[in-house]
Amino acid sequence: MQQRTRVAAGVAIGAMAGSVGVAEAEIVLVEIAGTVEFNQVAAPPIGSLGAGTSVVLSFLLDSDDFANSPTYPTRGYVIDQASFSLAGGGVSVGLQSPFPAGEVPYFVIRNDDPAVDGFFIARSVDFPIGVPLGQAGFFERFSQDFSVTYGGGLLESLDILDAVGTYAYDGLKGYNWTIDDGQASPVSIGFESISISVVPAPATVAMLLLGGACGRRRR
Repeated sequence: MQQRTRVAAGVAIGAMAGSVGVAEAEIVLVEIAGTVEFNQVAAPPIGSLGAGTSVVLSFLLDSDDFANSPTYPTRGYVIDQASFSLAGGGVSVGLQSPFPAGEVPYFVIRNDDPAVDGFFIARSVDFPIGVPLGQAGFFERFSQDFSVTYGGGLLESLDILDAVGTYAYDGLKGYNWTIDDGQASPVSIGFESISISVVPAPATVAMLLLGGACGRRRR
């Protein structure tokens, strides 16, 4: 049976915000954790991600900024390019800047596609076509390729807010996490987990903290 672990902090803050009449936060943080299995790249910064290095791929997105596939049960949420980071061992790699004209980096949700659910990062809402990174490879620019597939019934919908939670190996059908250089994949990363959480608006946090402080003073 597939299960997911809810991110308690994000859900709790969202509930508390609602209770005090604050609009629900819609900025979402995605964090993907793993460990480098092998790295055949010599040049830094990617070349500095040695085998055994723990890495986190993270980025922000807006839950209202998305595109639906006209063909498949998938929805791509636009990744905030400045927030995109593959980091580990003191190294951080971002997206190509400026991003290729006419292209958009997406975090894509699959729901019953068919009979499977999952996530991938791509320049398409239909297929996991890797996103270009900020370092040139030997053949072409390095690209980040990530996809993870779970059994059907894990996700409730294509709404990113319905997908808030942490996903690891329970129900996992397969994954691919590589850094590609043309048709080659000189870097392979072992998937460990993916976390999707709501980031509360600064005003919401301030109000919650102020309320807590006032409560302590009253006691």
